[in-house]
Amino acid sequence: MTRRPNPEPDDHRVGDAMPLARRRRRAHLVVASKVVLVVALLGAAAALALPSPAATVVGVATVVLVVGTPMARVAWLVVRWLRLGDRRFALVGLAVLALGVVAAVTPL
Repeated sequence: MTRRPNPEPDDHRVGDAMPLARRRRRAHLVVASKVVLVVALLGAAAALALPSPAATVVGVATVVLVVGTPMARVAWLVVRWLRLGDRRFALVGLAVLALGVVAAVTPL
């Protein structure tokens, strides 16, 4: 049985969560997700309170925000995976983006 090497000092686990170094690198994603959530909730509330033409515009903008945010994250990951040379993950990410585009342009 081989022993695994000790992790780097900056990569110690914090409780049951991800390593501290990775948590610091992803902190901006948590903040951005919270901002998108608040804006989406405000947009949904505004779409309910506004008169019909304005409510439609705000409602569409809210849906675009809620759907576009994860798609932008996938696009960012595809670029990152391509830079790292991981073509398989990048291909899967491109397939997910293609599904989103097909769903957006297909009429109901």
